[in-house]
Amino acid sequence: MSERPLVLVTNDDGIDSPGIIALAKALAADYEVLLVAPNDDMSGTGTGIGRFDAKIGVDLTRVEIDGVDGLAAFTISGPPGLAVMSACLGAFGPIPDLVASGINAGINTGHSVIHSGTVGGALTARTFGSRGLAVSVAQSEPWQWETAAAIARAAARWMLADPHRPKVLNLNVPGVPLEQIEGIHWADLDEFGYFRVATAELSEQKLQFVVGPDSSQSDPSTDTYLLGKNLVTVTPLSTVEPAPFPNVLATDIWSPGDRAS
Repeated sequence: MSERPLVLVTNDDGIDSPGIIALAKALAADYEVLLVAPNDDMSGTGTGIGRFDAKIGVDLTRVEIDGVDGLAAFTISGPPGLAVMSACLGAFGPIPDLVASGINAGINTGHSVIHSGTVGGALTARTFGSRGLAVSVAQSEPWQWETAAAIARAAARWMLADPHRPKVLNLNVPGVPLEQIEGIHWADLDEFGYFRVATAELSEQKLQFVVGPDSSQSDPSTDTYLLGKNLVTVTPLSTVEPAPFPNVLATDIWSPGDRAS
């Protein structure tokens, strides 16, 4: 039995994405890697686990990944949140020490990351007692998978070296070769993120979205802005936590005496 930490690799772009292969290969140099990914594109699923019948189960297929010897790899008929939940509940053996989700084809910045399946996979890991690293790379021609994989490998080492370090990190990497990266920076979340405009064409019964970063008005401390400066951005994230309670009694909302009204 290997004593190396176990890393679950997943994504929301599906098993055929080159990003997940680059991430698995990079992490396999340091860790025992298990790959469980959706069998189709599940972008935008957030932390969702999809709909399934607990009695029937979920389709699972073992697959071979070229270039990574001995890698246990599966596709699952569901979003990354379901893949992570099942692994953290012991479906594939030991609970992973880290879930690495990505490499997403396109950045995940701003408060809209709550809708990202890539980030959702990392957050689900924290919910079930593991750690999560979401990895995304900015669009470029060609895609800079190796740049993002190299930085993700360093981030995984940093996270696993100390149990007191953040449980979930959202990592965004500029779409440039490694030698053109200007540095790495802690980043706040931009006001929203990647979706800029939605228009409704009622005559055609269709919604259209303008997708892409708009950093022209961004605070210089935010992820979208810093990425535009060829800086890798890192944002610690939290799972759902109660906000501070208002300084009033909960019975101000409703009390048993309200039944008659």
